[in-house]
Amino acid sequence: MPAESTLPTYEEMSSLVVELSGRLERALDELAGVRTELVEAKARILDLEVRLGQNSTNSSKPPSADGLAKPAPKSLREKSGRGPGRPKGQPGITLRQVCDPDHEVEYRPQGPCAGCGCDLAEAGVAHVERRQVFDLPERIGLEVTEHRILTCRCACGRAEKALVPEEVPVAPVQYGPRLAAAGIYLMHGQFLSKDRTARALADLFDAPVAAGTVASWIRTCATRLDAFGRLVADKVVTAPLAFFDETGFRTAGRLHWLHSASTGMFVHLSVHRRRGTEGTDAAGILPGFTGVAMHDAWAPYDTYTQATHALCAAHALRELIAVTERGSQAARCAAYRAIDSILALKKAADTARATGADRIEDRLKTGELKALRTTVRDGIKATRARSSKTECKHNALFKRLRDRWDDYLRWVHDLTLPFDNNPAEQTIRMAKLRIKISGSLRTLAGAQDFATIRTYLATTDRHGQNMLDVLEQAMRGRPWTPTTT
Repeated sequence: MPAESTLPTYEEMSSLVVELSGRLERALDELAGVRTELVEAKARILDLEVRLGQNSTNSSKPPSADGLAKPAPKSLREKSGRGPGRPKGQPGITLRQVCDPDHEVEYRPQGPCAGCGCDLAEAGVAHVERRQVFDLPERIGLEVTEHRILTCRCACGRAEKALVPEEVPVAPVQYGPRLAAAGIYLMHGQFLSKDRTARALADLFDAPVAAGTVASWIRTCATRLDAFGRLVADKVVTAPLAFFDETGFRTAGRLHWLHSASTGMFVHLSVHRRRGTEGTDAAGILPGFTGVAMHDAWAPYDTYTQATHALCAAHALRELIAVTERGSQAARCAAYRAIDSILALKKAADTARATGADRIEDRLKTGELKALRTTVRDGIKATRARSSKTECKHNALFKRLRDRWDDYLRWVHDLTLPFDNNPAEQTIRMAKLRIKISGSLRTLAGAQDFATIRTYLATTDRHGQNMLDVLEQAMRGRPWTPTTT
């Protein structure tokens, strides 16, 4: 007969239940911890994906930062229906024949007449077909002008030396203002390095210029433009509307900042080691500015309370686009509706300006503003959990749209104000291009000289002046001065 099975006792069953209950409780605790870690990991992954997905279309990053991963063009603008080519009304550039060419070359028929066999050497001209070629001279070389300062002796025996104009050099030999202007134009107008500038001058004009000579021209030009920079700063300070921005500008192996303040006709640039109020104060414009200051909602600008602040709506649109790409479903819906309302208001403002109206149609404006307010509230509600860094950022955006409502929408109520801060971004684009082409500046003094000369060149360009001409005037000690406000 089989052995009789031994059943566990009550005490053994109780002990086993307690042990299994403990194991289950520990397993549940571990599972809860793993779930918490998983939620945190997902949030970190989402934040990293958002950071990796940032580009010039959905953040404040400039297009130059997109690099080889530049996103496909994606614009919120509606198609204008205009074909490719020069916009209607914009002046074109057409090469036309001149009446008095520098050189003439005639081509006569060679050989006998194909009809009768007569010699055409002395035949009369029946028709002239004119073809003109515009080109540089075969060789552009330097012209040497010798200035002879005479000393004459009077009959009384006294010797008198002639007075010399200020522009006549003191040194026995030196380069003139035109060549110096060309060197500065190549370096700070077209962003060549000192060495490449010297090489270009040698190749173009057979002028064996040293890199150190180019550097001395830059220093001399910047020194002569100090007063011009102060004049421009005064013009911007008293303007009713000005655009402000700043960008990183690597100098002397460290990150410095290029500060920009501009109007429709004047551009002021300055370099400082600080990005905040210390650098802005050093530029000397915002502390005394009382007009409308357009900027990108960077906090230090708001400390200048004497100005009326207008925030860039294009920046807000880019941030809303980021919400549509990475936000929750509810946040995405709110962002899409906000974008639609802002673009509808912008289209209405553009249409009003084009038709000569001084305001947006009241019914449309009231409806879109009401829809936008509702959407902003929905966005705040959809992101109030702030469960990740990304959702915190989205929540901050919607709250900023609510709290800075008037600053973001001044252009809706006053059509003389701009929609965006693009003019400020355009003024610093050349500085970023300089670094992209020739690298960072080696010294802070060199960066400050760059800012001074670019202030001059950008302002003269807005007044329709030729860059090379105004640089020559500066090197002659008589910088161009604006006559308009």
